Amino acid sequence: MRDLLLPRSNRCPPAASENALGLEASVFTIACSDERGVPIAGRPAELAALRLVGGRDLSLGRLYEGHLNGAQLVARLGTAEQRSRALADIAAGRVFGVWNTQEPGDPVRIAAHGERFVLSGAKTWASGAGSITRPVVTALRDDGTTQLCLLPMERVPAAVDPSSWQPHGMQRSDSFRISFDGIELRASDLIGAPQAYEQQPWFWAGAWRFAAAQSGAVERLFVETAAYLRARERDTDVFQRVRLAEIRIASHAAVHWLEAAARAWSDFDAAETPSNAARVIDVIDMARTAVETAAVDTIARVLRSVGASGLVEPQPFSRLVRDLEMYLRQPAPDAALVRVGIAAVNEALALRRASIASSTGCEG
Repeated sequence: MRDLLLPRSNRCPPAASENALGLEASVFTIACSDERGVPIAGRPAELAALRLVGGRDLSLGRLYEGHLNGAQLVARLGTAEQRSRALADIAAGRVFGVWNTQEPGDPVRIAAHGERFVLSGAKTWASGAGSITRPVVTALRDDGTTQLCLLPMERVPAAVDPSSWQPHGMQRSDSFRISFDGIELRASDLIGAPQAYEQQPWFWAGAWRFAAAQSGAVERLFVETAAYLRARERDTDVFQRVRLAEIRIASHAAVHWLEAAARAWSDFDAAETPSNAARVIDVIDMARTAVETAAVDTIARVLRSVGASGLVEPQPFSRLVRDLEMYLRQPAPDAALVRVGIAAVNEALALRRASIASSTGCEG
């Protein structure tokens, strides 16, 4: 995967040797995007980087996909000055993110006070609290629409509460509760127009980032399981070979779907047409579903392969499985599958019409 990462474009400033995520500069600066939010390095490089980081550590993968998401939002929706500052921030090793989960009963709101804007309310599941210094935060306006805000955390005294973060997995993602009561922002901290965050296809098709990180974890489980069995001379057992074969097929299937998603994104990037927009959503809805299925199947087979002894530290399986099980619980999987079902009916009807037309033409 490392070989797929492209050299840093000259449109991205030279990167600092260190960043808060501890990633190589070539990986960290994949976040550099053009004015349409398209990665300068290209979609295949974005996919390769997400798989790479997700395979190392899914908590880190969660922060990394948020880094890409936040930076791309600023690039696509921000002003020229905001884009320029974002590129400089990336080069300086500052981490972007997106905090969009509202505290039930106390959502983050934004109100204008003269030339200033004041926030109130709280976010939950704010991944990277403490390491992310450039979060993009959603806030409700008085009219009920959503406004994106870019918070420079060095001048924002937000109150971080880690006490409720006791998860099944993804512990190191530090997805804490953060209160923004009384935080003052400038007009230059607001990103894009109201409701811009939910524009399609970017909103739904952004699911490909977490699916790519999940796929990296599936690949890691495949490699670790094979190594575990080989070290114990159990890799020649016929049942273990069957399970490894099934894990390998699942891993490859996940990657193939994500490569199709990268191609669909690249087609949309080249021509932002309605048909290409619909296509990228459809392919990514299928891809995220296929990756989830591959991951669930892989977890079951890994656990059967390594047994109880494989779930004892320092073996990596217990943490890898818990993190993946947690990270698979992403929003609206059923809605994505319903969209695939609608597209399936339309596709089947179109194929039937084409088949009938072809048969009629042959007979004539």
